[in-house]
Formats: sequence, structure tokens, C-alpha cells
Amino acid sequence: MYEAVFSDEFKKQLKKLKNKDNVMYERVQKKIKQITLEPTHLKHLRNVLKGKQRVHFGPFVLKFEVKENRVYFITFKHHDLAY
Repeated sequence: MYEAVFSDEFKKQLKKLKNKDNVMYERVQKKIKQITLEPTHLKHLRNVLKGKQRVHFGPFVLKFEVKENRVYFITFKHHDLAY
């Protein structure tokens, strides 16, 4: 199992999400648990985002990076703002 590390930006976005859309918040929490178990099978990004990965939640994107035994959760934004 990988250790989850959250950026300050990611923490703020999750806090806002919990207040606005609790169902989506629960989906994200569930996916975070799945990612910390096995993060390598999800979409790898290319070019300037090389080394990072992403997973979609409808029109939203959760970006993260895996280094050694840690998963760094970077951001959770609408697709139009995420890239």
C-alpha cells in the first residue's frame, strides 16, 4: 500500500467539494483509497505533465504523481481548468 500525500491546493478543493457535492466527495474518497492500493494502472500523462497520472470523475480530473512508495495528490479540477 502506498502512502497518500495531499497538496494544500488539493485539500482546499476537497473541502469545497465536501460542502457543495457530498456524493462526488464520497466518490473521490473511494477512488483515493483505490489509488493508494494500486496506482500504476491509471492513465499516464505525457509531454509537460510527464510523470503524472489522472483519473476522470465525469467532467472533473484528479491528477496525482507516484514517487517511490508515496502517491502525491496534486489537484482536483474541472477538465477545462486541469490541463
